[in-house]
Amino acid sequence: MELVVVASITLVLASIVLVSLAQVRSTTRGFICKNNLKTVAFEFAQFADGTTSPNRGESNRFGRRGFRIEDFQEKLYHIDEFWKGPKTGETEYLASDGPLICPTVQGKLRRMYGLACSEYAVGPSRNVSIGFNMRLDRASRQILSRWVLEPVLLTDRILQHISVPIAFDVDGSLADDLGTPPYYSAPPAGDPGKYGSGRYWFPGTRHNQKMNAVFVGGHVLSSGRPENEPGWNWRYQPPPSGY
Repeated sequence: MELVVVASITLVLASIVLVSLAQVRSTTRGFICKNNLKTVAFEFAQFADGTTSPNRGESNRFGRRGFRIEDFQEKLYHIDEFWKGPKTGETEYLASDGPLICPTVQGKLRRMYGLACSEYAVGPSRNVSIGFNMRLDRASRQILSRWVLEPVLLTDRILQHISVPIAFDVDGSLADDLGTPPYYSAPPAGDPGKYGSGRYWFPGTRHNQKMNAVFVGGHVLSSGRPENEPGWNWRYQPPPSGY
């Protein structure tokens, strides 16, 4: 009888320890994810400034007129003009290579040499864990009676819009299901145009059912309903001129 009691107590204590360890592991991963996103914001500010980050890939052709966020994304992934490593068909993108990996997602990411991000240079899609605000890449505009997605240019003036999300946790598997690339995402946010359908919205709420997001202002916030969070400026789109 005493052995049964001791065994029962041991099992209860073991289960408590395991739960505690799981919580510690989850908290640690969430902390690492937030730090990675803060790094993204810091790098973005330098890239947008243009003076501290003179090499902006294909965006160099725009001069002081602006830059494409895809080139910033490619810099963090070290692909296309920013390729690092042996010039071979593909290589792995590791956590030590840059901040675009959430430690909660265990699958590996591969980088393909000679391709742009929009050409699926990073994959597989289901393992992509950090996405960028799609409205900073393409604006939903109405031309005559049709809604289209137009590429936009960002300038250093984007740094004034501190409540605009830059990057956040995404669900690459959900992006696959929706038939859209996983690198950019945006919620409907009351948009009557292309974003209104929700096709481009696939948040990764994997941190205790919450999504981490970093903003232009450099702060990181978490939410279980990020598309409805007050103060998260999802509707911002750069003007047609990029200024």
